[in-house]
Amino acid sequence: MFPPPYTVQVSRRSKYARLKMTPHEGLIVVLPEGFPKKEIPALLLRHAEWIRKTTKKLDAHRLEPPPVAGNGWPSKVLFPFFDEEWEVEYQQTAAVAQGDIEELSPTRLLISGDVANESLCRKLLFSWLKHRAGLLLLPSFKSLATSLDFDYAEAKVRLQHSRWGSCTVAHVITLNTKLLFLPDYLIRHIMVHELCHTVHLNHSRSFWALVHQHDPLWRIYNREMKSAWKYVPAWVSGKP
Repeated sequence: MFPPPYTVQVSRRSKYARLKMTPHEGLIVVLPEGFPKKEIPALLLRHAEWIRKTTKKLDAHRLEPPPVAGNGWPSKVLFPFFDEEWEVEYQQTAAVAQGDIEELSPTRLLISGDVANESLCRKLLFSWLKHRAGLLLLPSFKSLATSLDFDYAEAKVRLQHSRWGSCTVAHVITLNTKLLFLPDYLIRHIMVHELCHTVHLNHSRSFWALVHQHDPLWRIYNREMKSAWKYVPAWVSGKP
């Protein structure tokens, strides 16, 4: 089908119209202010071949989506490389105005409240993901840093849209909560990358030499990270 479904974003910083394709949001038409929307069909037609090729490439990497409950939110959450599988139950109740999320057991998660409310379910699930990331990612990160003899000031987790990790001048390292869904070797790859930034806060030759010392296959993993989104369920890519 052409043109495919798309959304429009108006950007003050854009000087010209452009297209971008994201794994879960699909085709996005980015327009500068004042661009006549009646010209969008012609824009799509000019870039028809790019749209087809990019769509095909994304579809080739896409994995089977996880099962969902009646409200459209996941009925199961898997962190396969941490050997965790959670069954998610939803309980509609007016008694809990702000909603509640509770681990009933090491494999069962209960969300109660107005479970038909999309923003409420998102808030509760994202809060729980951050909690699990703190329990699973941060100890692994600390252990890796110790084994490789790196020092850092603080490590924390945050659900970020695109950056897998970051390191500040003060050596505060932030890991993306979405790492929970990635294979263990890619998680380590990102952790090593950020640890090396505590020595070189840039991407100089010295930085990459240090990365290579601790992650000899970093070039392969770096290329694989371009399609790492496929491991992250679509519902996690919504806005926190």
